[in-house]
Amino acid sequence: MSDATSFPASYHAKRDEATAFKDYADFRYGQVAPDAAAQARIAALRKTLDPILVDIVDGGIEAAVMEAEAAVERTARSTIIREQHDYRASLNTLDCLSVSRVSWAATADPIRMKFSLDQIRHGDVFIYNDVYESAGTIGHLPDYCVVTPIFWERALIGFAQIFGHVSDVGGRHAGSWPNTSTSIFEEGTICPPVKLYSQGQINDGLYDVILRNSRFPDDLRGDIDAFVGANEIIRRRVVELCERFGGLQVEAAFYEIIDRCAEVVRDHGLPLFPDGEFIGEDFIENDGLTLDQPVRMQITLRKYPEKMILDFAGTSPQTRGPVNWPLDGRHYSKWLGAFFKAQIPGIIINEGVTQVFRCRIPKRTIVSSEFPAPVVSRMTCMLRMISAYTVALAKMFKGQVVADMQNIQIYGLYGNDLEGKLFLMREIFGAGSGARPYADGTDAVDLVPYSKNLPAEFVEQRFPVTVERVGLAIDSGGPGKYRGGLGYVKELRTLVDAHYTTVTERTAFACIGINGGRWGAPGASVKNPGTPQEESVFFSRDAVPVQAGDLIRLVTPGGGGWGDPLEREVEAVRMDVVRRLVSHGSAERDYGVVMDAVTYVVDAAATTALRARLAAARGPVKLIDRGPYAETLIKKGLLKVADPELECTRCADDHVLDKYWKDLYKYTPPRLG
Repeated sequence: MSDATSFPASYHAKRDEATAFKDYADFRYGQVAPDAAAQARIAALRKTLDPILVDIVDGGIEAAVMEAEAAVERTARSTIIREQHDYRASLNTLDCLSVSRVSWAATADPIRMKFSLDQIRHGDVFIYNDVYESAGTIGHLPDYCVVTPIFWERALIGFAQIFGHVSDVGGRHAGSWPNTSTSIFEEGTICPPVKLYSQGQINDGLYDVILRNSRFPDDLRGDIDAFVGANEIIRRRVVELCERFGGLQVEAAFYEIIDRCAEVVRDHGLPLFPDGEFIGEDFIENDGLTLDQPVRMQITLRKYPEKMILDFAGTSPQTRGPVNWPLDGRHYSKWLGAFFKAQIPGIIINEGVTQVFRCRIPKRTIVSSEFPAPVVSRMTCMLRMISAYTVALAKMFKGQVVADMQNIQIYGLYGNDLEGKLFLMREIFGAGSGARPYADGTDAVDLVPYSKNLPAEFVEQRFPVTVERVGLAIDSGGPGKYRGGLGYVKELRTLVDAHYTTVTERTAFACIGINGGRWGAPGASVKNPGTPQEESVFFSRDAVPVQAGDLIRLVTPGGGGWGDPLEREVEAVRMDVVRRLVSHGSAERDYGVVMDAVTYVVDAAATTALRARLAAARGPVKLIDRGPYAETLIKKGLLKVADPELECTRCADDHVLDKYWKDLYKYTPPRLG
């Protein structure tokens, strides 16, 4: 048990949320008026609910959500939805609480806030993508959300909801992802919460407006129709549960399922975390406009016996460029609270987690931006939030945590195909996951559940490119006692003049190594590698020109390593070299293993001697290893970290900045305004 008297004054001052965070952004943007009669009815029913019935309803809901998501995969049209699974389904209560497993964002709050209960009818289907009218449920405009009310015997008992990232909603660039936008109006068409169907009748005029503002209307219609159909599956399955067990009992079970999540996290999750205050920070590479100025994400984790609070004070103010993420503390709590699944196998993380795991956000930061701030690259906040949380947990658990990772990189190629038609080929790439305190990281995995890479045959049939190589990026995994997972490498040759776009992080900053583990190699894109015209492209870019015949090499980051690389089993290093996961040079330089370059026979004596020399020259390992770019900026005083004594700075080198800042604005001209 920790001694609370030794904790800093801020630990005690921030415990009472009502006073400590009164000047922060609201924890929940969606202020839905409760139905007092319904609440009283549900409270009475819950006292007599059979726990077995609750289990059946819980399982039925999860099955319905899985069935709906499978239907979207089979019926949607765009590659990003159908192949790469960038969508989520969920079930909400009447008052818009998440009952099913956590959706990344959307709930039905904006529907309840705009429409009174008597305006919501059977057969209605609502649609929206308006970031700033979504009550903190949608992060950027390409995420269209479809909501279907669920009735039982004329009473509204909940909402089925699906949101997904569609190919194009207009805006300044094909794909609706301008990395240099300064206003949300540049990023696409804004659709407030409206009825796409009213009592079963489609609003053709509205649909025409939505589709007319997309460069790929057929893809968009196919995706939205898939969402509508999948929501109907959830609605029908819930009605079937009501027919079988009674609507009142099923609705009461919704709330029992939510409170069950809170109870399990409180009783089985929180006790695993020591009480105290721990600060973690990480850095977005830039805001898309000012490319040599990183953007700070800071989390102060305060663990109390009854709850955990994540305080985002110290996070950068909202930026001029589009790396803002305008959700609320409630949704961030579900986003990071999902990591309790690692400690509590089998738990369904839903709205209940927000009762005991609470993210509190100051106003007008990059994670609480205000209209009309640009937001399309909010993914950067999403991932750096995880990294900052990882650093805080590393301090809390003295390094016994999974190392850092960057498991989403997005590349796209657009132009006119061989028939003169506009095309957009976009792919979400996986990357190496962080090493674990007991095992290596996983290679080329995607943060998006069930996401798949685009097969070469699929790509070549639909787009004017040839795929010349797909594989793992050698030496990309951070060295460690347990090695970080390897990034992904893909080479495309374009058959037409075009432009490619990158939505990338960890191209200069590296995935953080933990407890002596080293940083994972950053990713990049390279035009015409191995030729006199070779050019590396770093950071997120809108429009990098390529000519017919050019080769584009796309490389994603490796995960951070865990533990001292000089303690890695020699045979594990040898097999990594045999399998071409690690080079001979890295085996010697990073792991201190000497072997024959042809036979792979290890020289045991030379290995022992080399490891001793490397350890003596290096000195004690550090808890946090951020890699050369971050270490250089920290050493020059351009970045600040909370606990510098825990940070490795051996790789600081001014030449690193020359590499990344050369021709910095070649593909991102400074914008005025």
